[in-house]
Amino acid sequence: MFVLFSSASMLAAPALGALPVRADGVRTVRFDIPAGTLAAALNEVGRQSGVRVAFPYDRASAHRVAALKGVMTAEQAVRALIVDSGLTISVAGSDHILLAATAPRPASAQAISAARDAGDGGEVVVTGYRLSNRRALASKRNSDQVIDAVSQDEVSQLPDVNIVEAARRIPGLSVISDRDSSRGHDNYQYVTMRGLDSRYNLVTVDGAQVASADSSYRGAQLAMLPATLVSEIQAIKTVTAQYDPHALGGQLNLVSKSAFDTGNFFTAQALGGWTSQDGKVVPDRGANIRASATGALTFGAGDQFGLVLSGEYQQLHASALASLPGDSGGAGWTYYKASGAQTADIAASTGAAVPVRVQDYAFDERRERYSVNGKFEYRPGDHFGLTVFAGYYHEMSDEDRYEALALPASGYKPGATADTGTLTSGNYQLGLVAQPEKRRTWFLNGTAHYDFDDKLKLKVGVSDSSARYSEDRWMYKWNTGMVITATSAKTSNSAAYGYGYQTIGGVPYIAMNDAAAAANAANYGPRYWRNIDYAIENTVRSLRGDLGWNFDENDRGLGLDLGVNQTLTRVDNRLNYREWFAKNAASAASIGTLDQYAQPTVLRPIMATGINFYLIDQAKAAAVLADHPDWFRENGGRVSDSNSGYYALRESITAGYGQVRWRADSFNLQAGLRYDSTAIGVTTHVNGTSALLSRARSYAYALPSAIATWDVTGAVKLRAGISETIGRPDYGQYGATTTYSNDGTATLSVSQGNPELKPRRAWNYDLSAEWYVDHGGLLSAALFYKDIRDEIFNRTSTFNNYAFDGVTYTSATVSQPVNASRAAIKGLEVQAIRDKLDFLPGPLGDLGVSLNATWLEGHFDFIMDDGGARRIGALFNQPDHIYNASLYYSTGPLNVRLAWNRIGASPVSVDSQVAWRDIWADSRDQIDLQASYYVRPWVQLTAQVQNLTKTAFEAHLGQDRELLQTRYPVGRTIWFGVVFKPPVRK
Repeated sequence: MFVLFSSASMLAAPALGALPVRADGVRTVRFDIPAGTLAAALNEVGRQSGVRVAFPYDRASAHRVAALKGVMTAEQAVRALIVDSGLTISVAGSDHILLAATAPRPASAQAISAARDAGDGGEVVVTGYRLSNRRALASKRNSDQVIDAVSQDEVSQLPDVNIVEAARRIPGLSVISDRDSSRGHDNYQYVTMRGLDSRYNLVTVDGAQVASADSSYRGAQLAMLPATLVSEIQAIKTVTAQYDPHALGGQLNLVSKSAFDTGNFFTAQALGGWTSQDGKVVPDRGANIRASATGALTFGAGDQFGLVLSGEYQQLHASALASLPGDSGGAGWTYYKASGAQTADIAASTGAAVPVRVQDYAFDERRERYSVNGKFEYRPGDHFGLTVFAGYYHEMSDEDRYEALALPASGYKPGATADTGTLTSGNYQLGLVAQPEKRRTWFLNGTAHYDFDDKLKLKVGVSDSSARYSEDRWMYKWNTGMVITATSAKTSNSAAYGYGYQTIGGVPYIAMNDAAAAANAANYGPRYWRNIDYAIENTVRSLRGDLGWNFDENDRGLGLDLGVNQTLTRVDNRLNYREWFAKNAASAASIGTLDQYAQPTVLRPIMATGINFYLIDQAKAAAVLADHPDWFRENGGRVSDSNSGYYALRESITAGYGQVRWRADSFNLQAGLRYDSTAIGVTTHVNGTSALLSRARSYAYALPSAIATWDVTGAVKLRAGISETIGRPDYGQYGATTTYSNDGTATLSVSQGNPELKPRRAWNYDLSAEWYVDHGGLLSAALFYKDIRDEIFNRTSTFNNYAFDGVTYTSATVSQPVNASRAAIKGLEVQAIRDKLDFLPGPLGDLGVSLNATWLEGHFDFIMDDGGARRIGALFNQPDHIYNASLYYSTGPLNVRLAWNRIGASPVSVDSQVAWRDIWADSRDQIDLQASYYVRPWVQLTAQVQNLTKTAFEAHLGQDRELLQTRYPVGRTIWFGVVFKPPVRK
């Protein structure tokens, strides 16, 4: 049967007849419809618009929908609500809309029917699960800012195992792998927004900042946050006065799930997977594992309480044979003069690059992650609400890095061709770095709102986040040509370990002068044992308050908003560095050569052909130091390294802001001013000694912003914004230990952090146009430009009559980070989305497509060691293009999605002496595939493929980026699993 309206709407029905006749089919209304059953939502459409909506009650009452807000026609609102419900519009008149059921029923409706047949007749609530861009599009459309988002609906349809992988689907966002060149690069770790590195962008959960344990870097460790945490990932690209201004690129906000949005539901999944690279280094460790569960319910006499609980566990394995003909600074390549002397000046050389640090690596890693989240909500009425969210995120990475390093000494001889030559002597090294690391993050966020009346509303929030990082890194090295005395352990070079080389496609391949000697493990003597115990703790605590008058999205006319924020950040960075050598030649003989410590598995280096790559057995290497400490001599000089690695930082940010807004039915103008004051205190050791030095710094800025939106029609929206934002210096740029030395004369060399640093500042200009079409469709384009001042770079400067520590030196060379440059970036973002290509014939009408592309053009002026400047044609980690394309098919119980992501090349590091040593990460394509099928209405089988084409991470340097810097293979990972989505009784 058809039911017209709810009881409230029925009571209003007589009054509707007295309304003046209007073309309601085209009249737009500002809807505010809460989450709930589809029946209740359709009744609200009728009540808020005056348009009668008739529908099959049994179908609509069993289907739940998310909240719907925004300006649209009644027909558009109904179409938005009935997606995936099994209902369709059969009549849409000027004053009434008639819905009818389609056949056959979709899987969600079948689940309801089956559950009712087998159950006790209680109310059954099932949340729809069909792939949809609807939530993300609604957030974009209804926001006063320029934002883009990806919803949990989309994330769940791809093998994105963390927030970073999911965020790369958003226009304007690119992702990068681990910044530590000493670790494996098998996955993405950080998010770059609009070409601005992640250190310049704030990461928040429900608006509250998440702590990140990084010694020098502000960017949050997003890879450890599970994708199941969120209902939506929002990239906020125009930052108005209520946001923290540390957002040169924008702010990445993770919106947690709410029981009032989802209704009662439960879902769980378990997947097992295999990586094609696993077993390439050590024997296969077994299957990868992913498991998660999320449940939500509302309870209480009036459903005033909401609770969401979720947990996730991941165990991931990776291994790779990687090539690194150099190090992080690009020192693996050089040029030679005709005389045989090295030079960095290509014009003065023979013109052929020579490989002088050929490193093969073998990585083996086991990564384990688990997390627990909970959210409690209390909504006793429209005027008051309370939310408490808590989460714990744990990541353990147990990585072994095996190294095979050819290090020539001198005696370069060019070959018959430009890409060949010989280095007549050298040494060969085999090592192991066992580097387990642990990250733990706690997060607690509480928010509340109280509406004094319909106009005056108060919002408050408090958050506390703590992140800890620990690493117990052990390094073992055996070397050819070891010379051990009572006071030193040195290497010697010989002709046997020189090599001839050929460069093919920018990759060096070497042949040792005596391959048999290099392949004999007995020729490698003990060089060193090193232990670096590293610990970082970061806490972020904040208080927030906001008082608005007539400032909600549904309010019209003049609105005012005032707010205050207080954020306190503490960073504690500690390092304990110890190193041991063989005590003397007799002890070195007792310790033994490499053949006594090699694992049974023996590899072949990629670049050093014809010799053995022995893998050191850590248990044996550790045991000899523990069991025979009398065979070793500790290097006491490492105490200064430990002291130099320490700093403690306290940063207090106090801010206040005011905003004014004028909102009409189709136009909104908002302007604000934020006053942001920061005080920093840093304590470090001096010159590696136990003496402590404390430094302080403060700065304050008044930061304006304004944004305007215009609903040109019910489907077309224009936006324009201008704002000033800042990028606070990294912790390590404040906290680097001061070290100094002199040669016994009046000349001094100083290296130090700089507490006088100012933040980077940027003026941001934005324009966007959006056209929303039926069936989850969008066409949009956004232009932006950022003018950045006070960019920070390390500079080495020479001073005369320099005063330091109470002494005046005739000459001093000081190296420290300074505000020394300007930068700019502009870009264009376009996207096209359509949930259903229903204009296509037959089954093709169930296809959907999502496309977006970003083009970026940036530069910064880099200060060279000689004081000159050169312009770099991109910002750090800024690609020139980002492309995403997804094609998906959904019909009945079947869902299939194919997704392609491409990130263009970007600069990783810039050399302060010569341009050819600049290192660029190569462009990278990744294709992912997912397919799922409902074998039962509540049981879904899924198969997923990550990195279908096994694309590696690569970086190059050189005049034309022709020389390999690093290549890290990444395998194809295949997942199979099952997803449970049982109906939930209420």
